[in-house]
Amino acid sequence: MIALMQNKINKAPLSSVQRLFTAIMRPLLLLGSMAIVAGCAAVDQQPEPEPGPKVSAVTLPKGSIRYDTDNARIAQLWSAAEQARIEGNNDLALRRLFEALEITPQNSLLWSRAAEIQLINEQGSLAENFATKSNTFAGNNASLLHRNWLIIEHARSLRGDLLGVRSAHKKVQEYQYQ
Repeated sequence: MIALMQNKINKAPLSSVQRLFTAIMRPLLLLGSMAIVAGCAAVDQQPEPEPGPKVSAVTLPKGSIRYDTDNARIAQLWSAAEQARIEGNNDLALRRLFEALEITPQNSLLWSRAAEIQLINEQGSLAENFATKSNTFAGNNASLLHRNWLIIEHARSLRGDLLGVRSAHKKVQEYQYQ
């Protein structure tokens, strides 16, 4: 499955911003996606959320972003968004993420994924806004904060804000090894 995704990614024509973003973010995004999809796989079979233990991946590779949910609908929307993103349907992926955000508007991971998709769509201002919103709800999740500051750095670069790129890069370095 991952090899198929890599193949699709490698064959698609990319802009210079997308190539830069892909080179930096691909390993982190693949690990985070695998961890979340693995954690949500069992939830897709249940039609309604049931009280009980939170859904999560048991072990996560270093650098992965972890978010636990006990809401089956959020897990289903995340899976649908990821599938649409993998298939290159960013509009559908964003719709699914926004549906999930209507349920949990303070979900930092959903905001971060929406920021990433906006960056891929070369919507720098929206990407920066969504990543900043994700940072607001990320708490002390250093991996997610690092990821969001990378998105902000690239969004500012896309807009030609060189001073903003420099300040964002300092934040990227701050969270890189935490």
